[in-house]
Amino acid sequence: MLMPKVTALMSSIRAGEDTELELREVVFREDRVSFASQEGRTAPKLAEVFVSMANTRGGTVVMGVRDSDRAVVGIDTGKRDLLEQFVINAATNNCNPMIVPALNWEYLPAEGGAPKLCLIIEIPPAMFDVHQTSDGRYLQRIGSHRRLIPPERLARMLSARRLASPVEERPVIGSSLDDLDKCRLKKYFRTRFQDWSPPDEWAPALAAHKLVVLTDAGPVPTHLGILLFAEQPEQHVHGAYIDVASYKHDTPDGNTADSERITGPLPEQIARASTYLRVSPLTPTVSRKDGDGRHDYPSYSDRALQEAIVNAVVHRDYEIGGSQIIIRLFPGRIEFRNPGALHNTLTVENLYAGCQPVRRNQLLAGFMRDYKSTVTGGSFMEARGEGFLNLVRDSLRLSGRRPELEQIGDATKLTIYAAQYPEDGTGPPPLHPGKP
Repeated sequence: MLMPKVTALMSSIRAGEDTELELREVVFREDRVSFASQEGRTAPKLAEVFVSMANTRGGTVVMGVRDSDRAVVGIDTGKRDLLEQFVINAATNNCNPMIVPALNWEYLPAEGGAPKLCLIIEIPPAMFDVHQTSDGRYLQRIGSHRRLIPPERLARMLSARRLASPVEERPVIGSSLDDLDKCRLKKYFRTRFQDWSPPDEWAPALAAHKLVVLTDAGPVPTHLGILLFAEQPEQHVHGAYIDVASYKHDTPDGNTADSERITGPLPEQIARASTYLRVSPLTPTVSRKDGDGRHDYPSYSDRALQEAIVNAVVHRDYEIGGSQIIIRLFPGRIEFRNPGALHNTLTVENLYAGCQPVRRNQLLAGFMRDYKSTVTGGSFMEARGEGFLNLVRDSLRLSGRRPELEQIGDATKLTIYAAQYPEDGTGPPPLHPGKP
């Protein structure tokens, strides 16, 4: 006698594919998984199904059933692990954000023979995100077909998700409490709170600080928690790192003199990137004759460079997956490019005027006030709006040129110019930086 859930599933299979059901006949070519009667790369095609279902109402994918006649053809029992890993890889690597399906094996009745093993994949409806394929397409399910979400509807969906829950507070699907480094957590809380002691249960304590979401399946770290306290946040939040590239010429042609990928929790990324710019031989410090002897003069303000890095890290859009912060050093300038246009109604002119901006990542900015800088001795985040103005003042005083802030598509670029020293090798720059 069939179980009720199997009976219900067979009834749906006999009715054929619809908005919440997809049928796939699996073909194995040695260790390669493919689908019968379908051309193209298999994993991206399966990811299209997952994304479209998640963005609609969720659904079920049955592996081992032929769509054309609804016949149960089954899966080779010796290929179970291979197929499971293929499905997990497609949901993880070809869906952004990743999707976590539920995988269940069931023996389904086949005509004229014994029941055959099939893989039942349950795709949950998206609650916090609008998913996209690895090539950037937002899809929805209409009947058995996959269609691009119309731009106006996509805008409403994205807006609704953001209003319901900022990205900082959303759980990072696929992560666990073990991904948060306990040593870093203890160090932060001991610095932040007097007489702090480790809690008996970490999950409720971390949930109070928006570092964890308590779900029916257990505690799941938020984006905020992963970005601040995971050893390698880029493994969970795509693009959560900094790429630095140095050039001995003025064109970013890929012919770099030096490059480095900076990873780790965000406060450590800021510190490491600041150190790189300060000590790199490609960040010039010029020796000039001045009065009673020769003195070294910097080409950039250390405080301005740190502020540029902090701004890029704190204000970037972490919903834009796969895009990292990029810092480029050229002989006469440094460029900082981060994913995401200026937030809300903020404009370039407003920032130069010293407005009070609404930050995209309010919680992240708040945490950054608790981390101290070895450059300034103060916190990474200064009073609202003052950090950028200090960056402008320090850079302008040193180089004589105002830093240039631009919006380029879905990215923001800041350019800070190097000081211009007298060509005869004597004297300080035209505008001395003074003390920060």
